[in-house]
Amino acid sequence: MQNLTALLSRLHQLITRLQQQYEPVKREILYTKFDPAVFSENFQPVEFYLNEIRHCAEQISRLTPEDVEQTAFLSEKLSAQYNALTDALSFIEKPHAKSAVNFKQVFNEREKQRRQLEQLPPRERLIKYYEALQALNEKLNGQKDLQKQSQSETEKMRIQQQIDITRRRRQRCLDAIEVLEEYLAFKQNQSKE
Repeated sequence: MQNLTALLSRLHQLITRLQQQYEPVKREILYTKFDPAVFSENFQPVEFYLNEIRHCAEQISRLTPEDVEQTAFLSEKLSAQYNALTDALSFIEKPHAKSAVNFKQVFNEREKQRRQLEQLPPRERLIKYYEALQALNEKLNGQKDLQKQSQSETEKMRIQQQIDITRRRRQRCLDAIEVLEEYLAFKQNQSKE
């Protein structure tokens, strides 16, 4: 019983730290599609997901030691929720403590483009994603052509690595398109109601 109490105490500390860390962005909507077994809804503010995690932890704390299966199930769910949320939050810039000295962040060109893209309204962002998908498809076709023309095995292997990287980027682009399209459909359905 003491083990369970200590574990629950540690769990509440982790949840509290997560809440404090993302307090400034708690009203920001996470455009992430979660597994329905993990979170009940998608495209909600950070605060919504933190509340679901807190609720799951409270459910665990109310269980008795005899509720082994229920405890195991809720513990796995809580772990999945925590991991899914921290992964999704990694895409939100963590708020930093204010400093007496202002340091200007220096971003590379790709980071600047990503930040500008994130500032666009969803429909414009979707258009940009489709443009990026088209560019990635063209790049992938060019890389495949280069690989076919390549003479040496080492050159073919190097190009294959580039192809693999481009395929992963293309898949991330497709995933972003899917999430954004679902979000826009969700918003459209909401506005009809």
